[in-house]
Amino acid sequence: MKTKTIFDINSKIISNDFQKAFDTLKNSKLKVFASTGKVYLNISLLVAIIIGIIFPVALILLFAFTIFSKLTISIEQEV
Repeated sequence: MKTKTIFDINSKIISNDFQKAFDTLKNSKLKVFASTGKVYLNISLLVAIIIGIIFPVALILLFAFTIFSKLTISIEQEV
């Protein structure tokens, strides 16, 4: 009886995927701006994630300000 490998994983695949994810985070930015176009925050997505982990209250406040005001949060990636 023959078998067919459907899914294969090894350390090289895992390390390559982590490197790709880290590169994507480095090249992405978190931008918070008003409907008028005024930019309030424009930082690296990696820094934003670290701030959100260390200060979760800041993350909650950002989402609350977005809901109750006319702010827009976007994640932009450099191409």
